[in-house]
Amino acid sequence: MMNVVFIPYYDSNPYQKLLIKSLSKKGVLVSTISLAGYYPFSLILKVLCHWKPQILHVHWLHPFLLSDSWVKAFVKSVFFISEVVMVKLLGIKIVWTVHNVLSHDSRFIRLELFFTKIISRLCSRIIVHGDYVKSKVIELYGVDHYVIRVIPHGHYIGYYRNEVSKKQARELLGLDEREFVFLYFGMIRPYKGVIELIEAFKRLKHRGSRLLIVGKPVNKDIAECVLKECGDDKRVRVVFDFVPDDEVQIYMNAADIVVLPYRESSTSGSLVLSMSFSKPVIAPSIRSITEILHPRGGIVYDPSDKCGLVGAMRQALTSKLSEMGKYNLEIIRNFGWDYIANETYRVYMDCLDGG
Repeated sequence: MMNVVFIPYYDSNPYQKLLIKSLSKKGVLVSTISLAGYYPFSLILKVLCHWKPQILHVHWLHPFLLSDSWVKAFVKSVFFISEVVMVKLLGIKIVWTVHNVLSHDSRFIRLELFFTKIISRLCSRIIVHGDYVKSKVIELYGVDHYVIRVIPHGHYIGYYRNEVSKKQARELLGLDEREFVFLYFGMIRPYKGVIELIEAFKRLKHRGSRLLIVGKPVNKDIAECVLKECGDDKRVRVVFDFVPDDEVQIYMNAADIVVLPYRESSTSGSLVLSMSFSKPVIAPSIRSITEILHPRGGIVYDPSDKCGLVGAMRQALTSKLSEMGKYNLEIIRNFGWDYIANETYRVYMDCLDGG
């Protein structure tokens, strides 16, 4: 039995749940540390007194490195890295999955980069979800390419219920069957381009279209900006509430196409989710996205072109969206969790066999 610790663990995150479930089939016992259960040096105490794992698998660094002041961020980072060093000295291998190359909300990028470089050098292996992120990790952190393993993001087929039809979903949301529905789904942060999406939708000037913006704002400021940009346009509906797992299908199946107008992206769970629901997608031509999203499955636009997003939305009105969605579903089926777990297990074994 191989013992592994995941840190930090988010109970609401399906990625970690599905990975743990599939790793268990390989004989891997995963213990978890949530942010609520973490305090300075609690990691080393739990490792010594309870779990005695062979692998410490870090998933997100930002909770341990970021703060609202430089001094707090520095102290937090020093504490966490000290723990990681002690764990490594105990002979435990460190694995880090890079979900984001750099934190999107960091106020002290140089400080974060400095400490992230240190942590990357403490890792026996680093996991990324695509070749583009691999190249960025090598460029920014200076790690050797042989340390990095590319393992794609697993799909969400079967995790969320998918039983309601398009007609039923629209009835539940009070939408007309004849309307063309654009959907943004996911956390609302400045870099995700929601404001630009609303602007583009208004410029589209298509009376038979609706825009659904569904997601939790990262703070009050972005929420207020979104509502201000919407104004009194009744074609735009905003849902800031948390969406229960069973209701994700309602928004996905009511939509004709999903729009992800990101300014930047390392890994997009929303893209994987959309493809898992057989949805076509509009997205910028960012390499981390185009590695997954093929032109047969969506409409890709140049993010530097001011008319790029609205042009892609206009193109969607006359595209064969059903065929695009079916293509996306077939592509994303290749990223099953048994495969993801098997590749992750191989990474663990590489650490234990080769150091």
